[in-house]
Amino acid sequence: MHLARHQAPALLLFSLLANVLLLASTVYMLQIYDRVLSSGSIDTLLWLTLAVIGAIAVYGLLEHARRMMLGHISQWLDDQLSVPVIERAMEARLAGSNLEAGLKDVSDLRGFIAGDGILTFLDAPWTPVFLAFMWLLHPALGVVGLAGAVLLFCAALANDFLTRRKGQEAAAGLRRSQAAVGQFVDGAETLRSLGMSEPALLRWEQNQQSLMDIQTRILRRTTIIGSLSRSLRLALQVAVLGLGAYLVLRRELTAGSMIAASILLSRALAPIERSIGAWRSLVSARAARRNLMKLFADTASVQNAGVTLPRPQGRLKLENLHYCPPGTSQPLLTKIGFSVEPGQTCGVIGASGSGKTTLCRLIVGALRPSYGHVRLDGAEVWNWPSDQLGQHVGYLPQQVELFPGTIAENIARLRDVDSEAVIAAAQLAGIHEMILRLPNGYRTEVGPHGARISRGQRQRIALARALFGDPPLVVLDEPNTGLDSDGENALFKVLQQLTELGRTVILVTHQINLLRTADHVVFIQDGSVSKFGTRDEVLSALNGQARRIPVAPVIREKIAANEPGNLKAAE
Repeated sequence: MHLARHQAPALLLFSLLANVLLLASTVYMLQIYDRVLSSGSIDTLLWLTLAVIGAIAVYGLLEHARRMMLGHISQWLDDQLSVPVIERAMEARLAGSNLEAGLKDVSDLRGFIAGDGILTFLDAPWTPVFLAFMWLLHPALGVVGLAGAVLLFCAALANDFLTRRKGQEAAAGLRRSQAAVGQFVDGAETLRSLGMSEPALLRWEQNQQSLMDIQTRILRRTTIIGSLSRSLRLALQVAVLGLGAYLVLRRELTAGSMIAASILLSRALAPIERSIGAWRSLVSARAARRNLMKLFADTASVQNAGVTLPRPQGRLKLENLHYCPPGTSQPLLTKIGFSVEPGQTCGVIGASGSGKTTLCRLIVGALRPSYGHVRLDGAEVWNWPSDQLGQHVGYLPQQVELFPGTIAENIARLRDVDSEAVIAAAQLAGIHEMILRLPNGYRTEVGPHGARISRGQRQRIALARALFGDPPLVVLDEPNTGLDSDGENALFKVLQQLTELGRTVILVTHQINLLRTADHVVFIQDGSVSKFGTRDEVLSALNGQARRIPVAPVIREKIAANEPGNLKAAE
């Protein structure tokens, strides 16, 4: 907001001068009726007219300057806030916050500053100046003007009282409705194949109709109050003219002062009347500012971006790790503690819902521990600047997302494409030949509106993205869920090569045969470490207790089919 504060004095000065220059027409009318017509001086008329035309020209320049300044401030706000708001919204999403702030708030704030709404409120403080001039012409005229301003101001307050709460509810509902549309479009395949399109759209239409009804009621109330305000202003102008004529007949006022009082009343009441129509934009801007302030307050960064830590070797250590989702007291993970050295692979197994994916997110810094520590080469992962940490971590999440862009750009993590590094990652993942067979090779567009590629292909591209840059720590969350036999063989080769390269690998899987490269295995049960040790120790223990431990059926079957001795033979 530094630029806005810097421009504020000039903006207020221009507003003052512009409103003072609006008095030029009033003074002109006063002089015409009281001096020119009585004296018959053509020279006075000429010079007076030229002076007023000059004042109006200066007013036009000042008005243009005000709008240009506000437009520049709004553009600056958009430039300065858009990226940080997206970043903070991502942080809030990862933290499980229900904050609804986003780019819509930036757009509302920018629209208010760049539009006529803020000019209305900048002009409103000068209403007392015009009322003071009316009072100088005659106290009775000042009283009428003051009464009219109070009545219009009360109408503006009534409009705010009657529409604010419903307006906020409608705005929040419209945001949710827009988000639902995006989800419907992204899930079009599921909706269509399961026959859910019609009921989904019907539910959305019903919700949208209820929101439109609320907005219609708000608009109706605002329109009624606005119409009454315009009628009141016209009635007040008639009253001022009538009172002025009465005072002229009593020789307490000149004819020029009567006309000038009518013009002054119009100038004095115009900002208050316009504020009723601009109130909705003010309410939206106020809500947007409140949402953005809360977003930035709740996601205040504690990372020290000024310190660049060296590339880690991959020593991972978890110390008494606990995690509770925000707003709940029920922990998902408790007392998690183990360590993995560089060049080792640690398998993570357990039943569905035991907390394996949450553990992965904590390890890569996507979630913040409730207490406890996740350390990479001794440095707290959460406090590590994310841009730096991301260069040293390869992460393949369970739910694979590819983003708008080419395959090469996705593998390069949306940075400038380094062809050698991209091809090296693709070759390590075993998908170089697969990519070359696509119509446009590495330039094939993916993402929501890109080429139709299979789930297995997406997963393997995401694996190449995780391996890009040769990170010392690689976290793979069920990396074979969408793979065929060729893909699983390629994945196993990747795991072997990562071990040979001395990389630290965390491997979450329900397929015990993938643990052939694992040095250690962690068995997660009900959010805590039930067993941790070498692969053979843990699998032997689980094989002996499979009937008494509630592990996933697929794990039980694999343990029975892949006893430690068989795994050694497979190696």
